Amino acid sequence: MAILGPDGKPISRGSQPKPEVVEAINRIKAIAEQGAIPVALQQMAMVFQQDVTSDLVLETACNLLDAVHQQQMEQYKALPLNERKQIEAPQDEESQIFRNLRQNSSSPQAYYDAATRFFRLGQAVISRPFYARAMELLGKEQSELSQNASVEYAQVLMELGGYQECADILQNLNDTYGGLPVELILKMAECYALLRRLPEADRLFSVITPQATAANQPLDEWREETGDLLARVHDFDDREELGLREWHYVQTRGVLLATNADANMPGERYAFCAPPLPDIARIIAITAAFLDNRGYAPNRLLWIGERSEVLARLFAEWWEIDEEEIRPFAAGDNTDDEDNLALVVMSHSSDLLSLPDEETLFELYETHAGLITFALNVNWTERQPITPDITGLLSQMCYFPWEANVAMDNHGNININPLEETPDPRELARKMAEFFPSDEECESDARKLDDIYAGCTDLILDHRDGELFRKSLVTHSPVPSPQLTFGS
Repeated sequence: MAILGPDGKPISRGSQPKPEVVEAINRIKAIAEQGAIPVALQQMAMVFQQDVTSDLVLETACNLLDAVHQQQMEQYKALPLNERKQIEAPQDEESQIFRNLRQNSSSPQAYYDAATRFFRLGQAVISRPFYARAMELLGKEQSELSQNASVEYAQVLMELGGYQECADILQNLNDTYGGLPVELILKMAECYALLRRLPEADRLFSVITPQATAANQPLDEWREETGDLLARVHDFDDREELGLREWHYVQTRGVLLATNADANMPGERYAFCAPPLPDIARIIAITAAFLDNRGYAPNRLLWIGERSEVLARLFAEWWEIDEEEIRPFAAGDNTDDEDNLALVVMSHSSDLLSLPDEETLFELYETHAGLITFALNVNWTERQPITPDITGLLSQMCYFPWEANVAMDNHGNININPLEETPDPRELARKMAEFFPSDEECESDARKLDDIYAGCTDLILDHRDGELFRKSLVTHSPVPSPQLTFGS
């Protein structure tokens, strides 16, 4: 889709691509020619990290998006007329954005428009290079566009864990325009807190008095939450280094059981994992011992999601709980009755989406004395509506033995096959219970967890008094870790 000049030859307005970008684009074109256009577009997301200015990259993006739109239009036109009248025809907004970039490759507005498009879709990784290019083209310009681009770029950098870069942009805005809105001061304070630059964080936070936010409830709650986050960082003033467990607590108020010690996967999280039965049994046993130590042994075991009953049954192998108190979670189960404590378990944090309605989900936001939440796996690359009080592990992709057969061949390829028959939760729980470590080993590991969280004053586990809400899980962290894919 080259733009032609008066002489009929393509106009070259962008930069010359690097050899590795040319090579990547050639691979992407080959993938598209095989009909796998969605896969080709996923690969383009990675190319954008290297180059968003060259004609080659922009034209390829246009062509792929045009092909997608053409397919969508063909599917739309194939629908019966009465169905077409009920839905809107597919739009080609992204194609238009890239055509505009191709024709105006020196325009900061064009790059800003592309960046905001991806940012509003929740694709911070993809939006970052477009914001960076817009900022480069804007230079020292002082305008409404430069202000908007700076604020949004700072938010994107924070979403990607670039706390220092975010703070630098906000500081520059403050220096240039003589003052920041309350929201940006709070964001800047959080950045410094997550950098453990607490004097700067405390000083910024002190600027925002309770009176300054009292008339705006959401802003007042944000101020209070930022103050709580600073306090959680201060819980570790006596520790020189903080690991993933500590930062998980700082950002979510939650407990994290297992971390990844694989040196090939820095960041203590898991990219892909398929833990075997003994590993799962160990996590459950240590969780139970940890709850016992803190006086939180439940008398009810509830589950969310059809894949989660086996976990409730496995916990029941640890505690003696009446059969009628082992059942699915239902509306009204989140009570203040601490003498009738329920442990709600999930295989994955995404099991929350299986709840019947938003009202039932909202019940779990509130913290009450009669309920604790646990998820064996939490997906750390996607925002989650609720962070469980206790998380088994953090992964990007995870399969458990009762969900699929997972195997890796000699070339490192992962094969995932559905189970021919779903195992009986009771039988599988009894089988896994045989892998529980000894009482002494569980007690030792539980004490180690107690030591990690000994100075934590704000654990959601210890503050289920109805005044707090379980926080949503953010995808950024002071503990960086590579992702398998870009986008959300």
